[in-house]
Amino acid sequence: MTIQNILLKIQYDGSLFEGFQIQKNKRTVQKELEDAIRKVTGEENRIIASGRTDSGVHANEMYINFLTAKNIRADKFHFHLKKYLPDDILALESKKVDKNFHARFSVKTKTYKYVISLDKILHPIYRNYMEQVTYKLDFDKLRQGMEILKGEHDFKAFMLSEKNDIINTIRKIDDCYFVLNENRLYLYFKAESFLHNQVRIMAGSLIELSRGKISLDDFKYYFNENNTRRANPTLKAGGLYLDSIDYSNLKS
Repeated sequence: MTIQNILLKIQYDGSLFEGFQIQKNKRTVQKELEDAIRKVTGEENRIIASGRTDSGVHANEMYINFLTAKNIRADKFHFHLKKYLPDDILALESKKVDKNFHARFSVKTKTYKYVISLDKILHPIYRNYMEQVTYKLDFDKLRQGMEILKGEHDFKAFMLSEKNDIINTIRKIDDCYFVLNENRLYLYFKAESFLHNQVRIMAGSLIELSRGKISLDDFKYYFNENNTRRANPTLKAGGLYLDSIDYSNLKS
């Protein structure tokens, strides 16, 4: 019996999910995927994901892998899967990967995108997909704040307080930048890993900086070893997207 390790690339709208990870009596992305895969393979396949997203967070690019003994072409698996998936999950492609490939531990970097509307009035259809900011922003300060975030720092001020049982709060931001397209502001953050809610808190703090609520010195002090203040605010989940995943040594 031949066992295949199949890698699946997906997208999803997180608006109606209670996050990615399975929770009892909750609608989650993982539960929908595993139910659909079981209908194709006839097996109880437990998936491994490249990351986990919270309730309301979206994914433009997420990968999962799973083992199966089903005699099926790996590169056609996503076609078979589509008819069993709900409308808010899309299977984009599938392929066979090395048996040792692990969707989570093989990740080199992840890029998250946070979307902000600068419109004075935001149409209700967009409310689950972006944050609205109506203040005048200083984009030079925004750029300076992003430069401060780059590199390796202790990001303990940029995580939820109830998650402070995490011992190692050191993270390295490989890149962060913004793109302004008419009245849409896109904030990008690239790293190997992030703390819980780190991206939403960094985005909120950058907005506070660029609207003049805090100074550059205040922003820098979040990284001071004597700092006891939490960065804030935490922007809403709907504006956050897992935008892309970079794998190293991905072999078929």
